[in-house]
Amino acid sequence: MEYILGFGSPHRALKAEEALKIADLPFRLLPVPRALDASCGLVISVKDGAFEKARGVLEKIGLRPRNIYRKEGEDYVKV
Repeated sequence: MEYILGFGSPHRALKAEEALKIADLPFRLLPVPRALDASCGLVISVKDGAFEKARGVLEKIGLRPRNIYRKEGEDYVKV
């Protein structure tokens, strides 16, 4: 299962990228899926096995995602 973490701004997404790299967690930095927002922006994608750890790392530095979605097939379900 894949989780999409939205941060509301590219700057915050890039800060999240840096924190997850330092924590050596697997993730992908992606453009915001069109199904979620028509504007351009960035999100972090993490697999189920790394989701809780990634969330913990981000919360420790005060960088909570604005939105979290779980990808189910081609659909996104808000968590």
